[in-house]
Amino acid sequence: MTRSPLRVILFVAFVDLISFGLIIPLQAAYAKRLDASPLMFGCLVGIYALMQIIFNPILGRWSDRVGRRRVLLISIAGSVGSHALLGFADLAHSLPLLFLARTLDGITGANIATVQAYIADVTTEENRAKSMGFFGAAFGAGFVLGPTIAVILIAIGSAVSGAEQATAWPAFGAAVISLTALFLVWRYLPEPEKHATRSSGSLKIFTPGGWRELARTTKLKELFTCVFGVTFAFVMLEVTLVYLCTDRFGIQVRGVGLIFAYFGILMVVVQGGLIGRLVKRHGEAKLLAIAPWITAVGLLLVGAVSVTGDTTLAWVLLLVGCVPTAVGHGLTGPNLNSLISKSASEGDQGATFGASQGVGSMARAVAPPIAGVLYGLHPASPYAVGAVLLAAMGFLVIVMNKSQSAASG
Repeated sequence: MTRSPLRVILFVAFVDLISFGLIIPLQAAYAKRLDASPLMFGCLVGIYALMQIIFNPILGRWSDRVGRRRVLLISIAGSVGSHALLGFADLAHSLPLLFLARTLDGITGANIATVQAYIADVTTEENRAKSMGFFGAAFGAGFVLGPTIAVILIAIGSAVSGAEQATAWPAFGAAVISLTALFLVWRYLPEPEKHATRSSGSLKIFTPGGWRELARTTKLKELFTCVFGVTFAFVMLEVTLVYLCTDRFGIQVRGVGLIFAYFGILMVVVQGGLIGRLVKRHGEAKLLAIAPWITAVGLLLVGAVSVTGDTTLAWVLLLVGCVPTAVGHGLTGPNLNSLISKSASEGDQGATFGASQGVGSMARAVAPPIAGVLYGLHPASPYAVGAVLLAAMGFLVIVMNKSQSAASG
């Protein structure tokens, strides 16, 4: 069986993101078992995001210089170690080890930019958005399976080693899954032909001047603004949806996990099956101008869950609201990434995606505390603010498209 590099990297991303999805829902559980205060938990989430902000650009740039495959091998090996360390931290009831594990995972897990750059290397411009859509689908599928596998591993752990040690099982399971991804890269993933030798790209993004150069020379300022805006709005949904469902419906972690799985399935359908056809018909720029508005409608519907007194109507609003939210967000990511890739030179794909992921990580670091404050004021507030922000991003893309059309005309 022939293994195309695109299929291999997508499968590697899928496997690696299962391990990521295993860990994310359990961060609060680990912190609670170790008697961490809400402030400490915020710092735990923040240290991971901070490492992502710093190291996404570094690993992306490094992949331009030394090769995609080498960076993926090193970063995934680091993920194996960080997940195993997380399991030992839980067993040892050690908060310092927990912080060390999340810090290491923030550093080594910052390889999404490298995966995106690899996809850009092995696809044509015509198929780039479609391929980025497949990557988004792999991302979503990993998020669907990850929490599901975590629940299964906790159940097995409870039966085998008791409830006290059960939460360590998903961490060790994530280490095994990351080890599988590491083997796949080592055994089956070739270095892209464009980067069989070291890149000649000269873009430097480790200084404020380098970031200014990136925005100025590649005309990515508006696209990076969109990355920050859409990520910020979506993270406010991610952070508060658990509280919204618990407060409004009284459901627990497993029930919320099913809702996230439902959302993830919708994302997989959009990104895995619709992106290619829609881009072929309408183009990335037009879709990107429409997608944030669709997401905004979904956020408003989800936010309305907190203001309706009828429980049945609240469930309808939640389940229906997830559809435009998933469709809009599913359309945004691949098209945005495709336009970013096309705006970067071949030698700077890793650096450019690293900068984009760094901007996204910055939004992920800033959004949670703001979402918490807004939710405290009123449960619908984060969704209303997110919808307004997304509408602004849609308007920005419309203006950007018009200015580009005028310049080309």
